[in-house]
Formats: sequence, structure tokens, C-alpha cells
Amino acid sequence: MGITNCDIDPTGETTAGIPGSDRSCCCGLGNMKNIIADKLHQAAEVLCEKAIDPDVPNEKMAQYGIKASEWLDQSAEYIRQFDYQEADARVREYVRESPGRSLLIAGAVGLVIGAMCRHR
Repeated sequence: MGITNCDIDPTGETTAGIPGSDRSCCCGLGNMKNIIADKLHQAAEVLCEKAIDPDVPNEKMAQYGIKASEWLDQSAEYIRQFDYQEADARVREYVRESPGRSLLIAGAVGLVIGAMCRHR
């Protein structure tokens, strides 16, 4: 992969990964989004190939495999198109409008995560 969505300063170095640069978060998450989306797409292709394999004993299993493959592909496309800055702005606005409810939600999520970690 080349440099995508990153600025190059006059010295020829990218601003990605430099703490405090405006692009460090953008490029890092943009690259991460593409990596995750590519892996999901690859998994969808493998699953689809296995589902249409003539050695699959059950036609229903093949249909489920194809459907799961489609879902993985849709998830990959969703991740590619996801705008984390817009989501961040929406969450910040929600917290500003409902700080009490936001604290309750955060506390509930913390309790659930704590309970899951304790049982492992």
C-alpha cells in the first residue's frame, strides 16, 4: 500500500503518526479501516468458495455459507465507508445534550465488560 489520505511535508516525510499533527489520527484510522475491510473481504471470498464447493454435504449449509459471505462483504463495505469523525461528532453532541444518561450508559457498559473479564 502506498501513502493514502496523508499529507507530505516539504521535507518529504509524512505527517501520519506524528503526535499532534492533524493527520496522524486520520491516516492511522484510514489505513486500519482499509486493512480490516480487506481482511473481511478475503474471509468472505474464502467462505463463499467453501460454500459452493461440491463436497459440501448439505445444501442448507451451503446457503448459510453464502449468506454469511454476503454479510461479511457488506460489513467490509460499511467499514470502508464509515466516517469516524462524523460518529465522534454525534457522540460528543449526545454527551453534551444528555450527560446524565451518558454516564449511566458508560457505567452499564463498564459493569458488563468487568463481568465478562471476571468470568474468564
